[in-house]
Amino acid sequence: MLRQMREIVKSGYEKNKYSEKYSRNTVVPSKFEKKMCDELIQRLKDNTKILDLGCGTGFPFDKYFSKKGYKLTGIDISEKQIEKAKKNVKTAKYFVGDFFSEQIKGKFDAIISFYAIFHVPRNEHKKLLDHIHSLLKKEGLILITLGAESMKLYKDNNFAGAPMMWSSYSTHKNRKLILDAGFEIIHEKEDNGTERHLWILAKKK
Repeated sequence: MLRQMREIVKSGYEKNKYSEKYSRNTVVPSKFEKKMCDELIQRLKDNTKILDLGCGTGFPFDKYFSKKGYKLTGIDISEKQIEKAKKNVKTAKYFVGDFFSEQIKGKFDAIISFYAIFHVPRNEHKKLLDHIHSLLKKEGLILITLGAESMKLYKDNNFAGAPMMWSSYSTHKNRKLILDAGFEIIHEKEDNGTERHLWILAKKK
């Protein structure tokens, strides 16, 4: 199922119509997104190394963090999105691959992942959070979005012009997974958009 879902998600982001409408291809974060990003930035030091899992086109988040002087590395399964990211954020390093890719080298001060983890089957979320923990330096930080409702697997055959899939746990289960992976939750908040997301800022113990 992981392979099937991965291919559906990858194909969806490769479609021109989908990519144009739903690639988060905006120049700046929304007011709410900026507030959450700034919560992380307040805790970062100069020359911080940040890894973005599911970076998309690099807009708006990588651009926002790079303008603050942080060193960005991004990875995404969509070649088309990575091509755009390399043009949009020239100071960052980008790779095509999944979240477990061996191309991810070294340890990071912070890891971000926005609107991406719920495109991975939820039975892989524990493994992914453990992996994220292993990629962080001591007391490293994460700012991630997770689904805010329980969905084992959900598929829309025509979402913004292409098939797409999601998978997530409830907010309660998500918190438990974060804690069990060895993180201390600093701040959490649900956004109030048309789609519900749980934003979590946490620190590696």
